[in-house]
This record gives sequence, structure tokens and C-alpha cells, in this order.
Amino acid sequence: MFNDLVGLNKRPDPFSVYTVDVLWTDPHISARMLDFHLDAGSNRASRRAASIEGTIGWMDRRFSFKDKSVCDLGCGPGLYSAQMAQRGARVTGVDFSPCSIDYARKTARETGLPLTFNKSDYLKDDLPAEQDIVCLIFCDLCTLSPTQRKVLYNKVHKSLKPGGHFVFDVYSVAQFHQRQEGASYGRRLMDGFWAEGDYFGFMTTFLYGDQKLALDRYLIVEPARRREIFNWLQYFDADTITRELNDNGFCVEQIVDVFSGEQPQTSAGEYAIIARR
Repeated sequence: MFNDLVGLNKRPDPFSVYTVDVLWTDPHISARMLDFHLDAGSNRASRRAASIEGTIGWMDRRFSFKDKSVCDLGCGPGLYSAQMAQRGARVTGVDFSPCSIDYARKTARETGLPLTFNKSDYLKDDLPAEQDIVCLIFCDLCTLSPTQRKVLYNKVHKSLKPGGHFVFDVYSVAQFHQRQEGASYGRRLMDGFWAEGDYFGFMTTFLYGDQKLALDRYLIVEPARRREIFNWLQYFDADTITRELNDNGFCVEQIVDVFSGEQPQTSAGEYAIIARR
């Protein structure tokens, strides 16, 4: 155990280990994540219901969802997808969480909305073609390495019609500066989030100042197994994300507040990027 804890406190190279799939494919954890998604008053997996309505509202005013083909990447249980479909869009949701996709498909059958949900990995599998809009909401892009982001940009570019739009949001550098390094420990850390039975959880947070990158590194010790989870979060300023998009075939039309679609405040949190193919 001593060596485990020594390893937990070593600063790994950026994005050298990638375990994000655990959050969405482990049966226990993905079920907890679904619960968080469906809690309309929580920001833990999806934004609060009022925030979702605000985002979809300004997107509809800007693009008009009626008769548009929309691909919702990382759609989860389809909370954003359903609201876009209610406004007339033909929506394809993409997510690799069986738990979330099963819920989204069940809801789509019950509502009869024009929704299709694909259980697939948007970094590995083909995306639907001829889309008017591709969106990636709740800062999913920030969990990806530079190499993974390049793969995603290429797939989104191929998915969009000429002149189509890629709309996504990111965490801001202002939010990075609010973070601190530290360590924590607890029995059934995070109220039993990581496993159904008993376990001990350890977490260490590392900050990479020059890169505006954070890592929450977890060690979960159960009676019969031990696991490590690496949660990377990249934070962006407007110049960095604009340059990255320009280098990958997109033109940034506007950077806006993710909740209102208006000009973001300098010290605000996450913001949305509207980029055109």
C-alpha cells in the first residue's frame, strides 16, 4: 500500500494515462452518473434543467432547429437532444455509455420525437453525414488530449455539411486559476460513487500551470481489486481554442456565454464556441 500511495502522489506526464471510459461503462459508476444526469437540480453530470433550457433556447434563436439535422455528441440520456427535437430538429445522439443510451432510447420511444441514439465512441466510430449542426455540450472537449481533439475535429468536419456549424463549450482559464492542488482520502469516498461495496478512496489533484491543465487522480481500493482513475481537464482561452480550430478547418464565428448566447464576461466560467466548417 505504501508504494501505491507513493505512485498516487507522482505527477504523471500530461494525458499519459486515459481512463475516462470507466465513468461511462462501469455498471455501478455509469448508473450513478445517470442518476446525476437526471437530477434536474444538479450540475454533477448534466447542467441544471434551467441551464439546459437556456442553452437550447439561444441555439434555436441563432440557428432555428426546425428541419435541421443535428448530431449531439456525448449525448448521455438525451436531455439536450430531446429539447432540440421538440424544436423540430432531426437529432442523432452519440454516446458510449450503455446505461445512458438505453435510457435515451426508452424516452425517445415514449415521446415519439425524431430521435436516434447510437451507442458508439465518437473518437473511433463514424459520425452521421450531412449534418447542419454538430454539438458537444458540457465541456466534453476538455477531457481530451491534443491528439484526441485533432481526431475529433476531423470527424466533425467530415460529418458537417459545407457551412455547417460545430457548437461546443469549454472551461475557461479563469476557472483553472480557481483550482488548487491537494489530496483527500475517505472510506467510500464521494458517498459510494466508485463501487457498490466497501472501499477506500484516495484522490490527488495536480495542476500543470503552463498548459492550463488539471488532473484528479484517484486510487480506489476494494477488498478484491484496486483501480486508478485519471480525470484530465484542459482549460482554454479564446486565442488558444480559436487557433486550434483554424488549424483543423474551422472558422470561429463567435464565442458566447454558454447559458445565454451573449457576450461572455471576462471572469466568467465556461463559454461556448460557434465554429463554421
